[in-house]
Amino acid sequence: MKTGRTIAALAQACGIDATGLERTFSDWNRDAATGEDPAFGRGTTPYMRLQGDPDHGPNPCVAPILKPPFFAVEVVPGSFGTFAGLTTDGRARVLDGTGTPIPGLWAAGTDSASVFGGHYPAGGINLGPALTFGFIAGRDAAEGLQ
Repeated sequence: MKTGRTIAALAQACGIDATGLERTFSDWNRDAATGEDPAFGRGTTPYMRLQGDPDHGPNPCVAPILKPPFFAVEVVPGSFGTFAGLTTDGRARVLDGTGTPIPGLWAAGTDSASVFGGHYPAGGINLGPALTFGFIAGRDAAEGLQ
């Protein structure tokens, strides 16, 4: 995490152009004062607003950044889930190339293909199906051991 008492000091700590960062802050603060985010559209859907600060208006997801110290973190692309993986059925059994369950083999979470077929409807898309199909797989495996 980088910090600075001024925007210019923050830019220097980050090794980026101070004039550009000051312009970015100025643009952000101007738009945020009216609850707007023209660059990314934060707060433009009910789902986004649900995750904002309900006591802040006019947009619970947008606020000016005015008081030092200022902070920055480097953000790099990464993956917290996958849409690829082993093909499974509704009981979390791994299917072979012909669509037949492989005896004794189950998959859940990021080991199995997404039940949403490449779509990301909302937060929890990885965790919810992982828990659900992990439970189903565990139950099926335990039943097979009895």
